[in-house]
Amino acid sequence: MSAEEHSAIIAPEILNETLNQPLPTGHILVALDASPHSAAALVAAAEVAFALKLELYGLYVEDVNLLHLCGLPFGLEIGSFTGNPRRLEQVRMERDFRIQATLLRKIMADVAGRQRVSWSFRVVRGGVTQELIAAGLSAQMVSLGRVGMTPGKRTGSSAQAVVRNTQRPVIVQSAQMALIGPFTVVYLGDPSSDHAAQLAIQLAKLHHAKIDVLMFGQSSAQADALAQAFAAAKVESKLYIMPSMEAMTTILRGLGVGSVILPVQVAAWLSEISTPVVVAP
Repeated sequence: MSAEEHSAIIAPEILNETLNQPLPTGHILVALDASPHSAAALVAAAEVAFALKLELYGLYVEDVNLLHLCGLPFGLEIGSFTGNPRRLEQVRMERDFRIQATLLRKIMADVAGRQRVSWSFRVVRGGVTQELIAAGLSAQMVSLGRVGMTPGKRTGSSAQAVVRNTQRPVIVQSAQMALIGPFTVVYLGDPSSDHAAQLAIQLAKLHHAKIDVLMFGQSSAQADALAQAFAAAKVESKLYIMPSMEAMTTILRGLGVGSVILPVQVAAWLSEISTPVVVAP
């Protein structure tokens, strides 16, 4: 179904009801590791958990692929202080896992305590991407760092896979910028775009921020109906009917403040956006 076909069958009063209904209660999964992006994802998740009355659920994955490298002759790590290579040893690796888990649990307790949200923390061993996707199936939302411990990437492979395969809203957070307004929403008229608009309302109320909506494939009447829905939710918004998808991506690439909310069908734009992103299913 095209964007035009979907929007044409939604009456303004139904759209209002859809965008203003509260998100269901549950927990928000936050993927934890030693990266600064993960720390920022935890802070963002705690703020959202407080606003939406969600429990905070932290997951640290002991990467089984690193353990597999320990038995291989070419399995080496570079010392963070000396810069010297040394052979990966399973005993040392498992000790490092335990130390990291203890540290992350303390950090999570501190962040959750400041936001006064209930929380839990779990350690599992397995493939990082697979474990996050599996845990995300029971979560209401997922929050993770844009990249993990692998340098040189703009968006990590785990983040990309979770966004594609988890049918939940996913916060993709960077260390440099907080999840704050103004919120820029891509609206294409499909159910995922409705979810994106609903999330924008929730987040805008949390941060007392405004919403900018980039629309494509919508008529002026459909844009008016969406504007009425935002007004009914009592959030400040401004709508822009874009001439093309290319025009949308040009604007998104140039954003230096705020956060972006994408429907999942344009999740591929994630790597082109420097601000925090929430991908709606």
